[in-house]
Amino acid sequence: MASTNVQPLLRKADGRVLFTGEEGYYRFAALSEVRLSLSRWKLRYAFGVADRFDGDSGAVQLYLGSGDLSQFPSSDTAVSATMNRSAVNRWTLEHVIPIRRGQEEGWLLLSGSLYLTRRVQQGTLTGRWQNAQFDGNLLLDTTRGLEPADTRSVGVGFHLALSVPLSEEWRFAFWGENLLGHVWQRRVQRITARVLTNTVIPDADGFLHAAPLLSGRIDTLSRELSLRRRVTLGLARRGDAGAWLLLAAQDAGWEYTLGYASERYWFLFTLPRREWQMAYRSGQWELVLGLSEIDPARARHGSVQMRWAMPVGR
Repeated sequence: MASTNVQPLLRKADGRVLFTGEEGYYRFAALSEVRLSLSRWKLRYAFGVADRFDGDSGAVQLYLGSGDLSQFPSSDTAVSATMNRSAVNRWTLEHVIPIRRGQEEGWLLLSGSLYLTRRVQQGTLTGRWQNAQFDGNLLLDTTRGLEPADTRSVGVGFHLALSVPLSEEWRFAFWGENLLGHVWQRRVQRITARVLTNTVIPDADGFLHAAPLLSGRIDTLSRELSLRRRVTLGLARRGDAGAWLLLAAQDAGWEYTLGYASERYWFLFTLPRREWQMAYRSGQWELVLGLSEIDPARARHGSVQMRWAMPVGR
């Protein structure tokens, strides 16, 4: 899944990008998962990668200017950007507890995850663009360049989900991921540097030298990282052929989703991202497609998922 408000995901070669917002972002996530279910227990193994970049309008202008010099800031502009990239193996054990309310049945799900990190990169870049020059400071914690034995660290997370019938037609649900969760990162390299572009510095004899792009130091340290908490609230109304859904999810900010689900397909529309998703099930296969625009060349959010379930029995 990829999402950005900076430029279309499939940008045309001759297409000029105009960014007028105050905050820009790019997010990418890919997940491969295997599940094994037995009665009320479920074991999951997953490997995932996630990239997240956030920046103010000055950071977006610098990024766009790297591919089109005419889009560099034309005036004195502050720049602030953050980066968070990770690659993680995850083992999750879940247990479902049935809940009865009158004639209707709900459930409570308790689960815990063991995280094994393979890559961590977290950093900030702050500075100012002035007179066609950038002067800033970089702080980056990264496992890149370290031995594999030093990059693989351990974390734990605890999750909770609840589905409660309100009546024969209405149902309320809650999902909480990483309500408690930390990673104890064994080693990271901390890079503290000054960043200069298009800058010349005279030496003692008056000769001009191009300033180095980066100058600073590298330290090695251990870190305790907090896992991002995600919360979703859901309300569903069941009909004869399917169910209408209303979801409110909180991650970096709140998102709201309206949808409809039946036995073979479902449809979702999410705001403020304006992303739609459609899924179709056939036998053991499920295909999910999502875009923010019908024309892929204009889309700023997109997702593709394919699932296959293999029944296991005695």
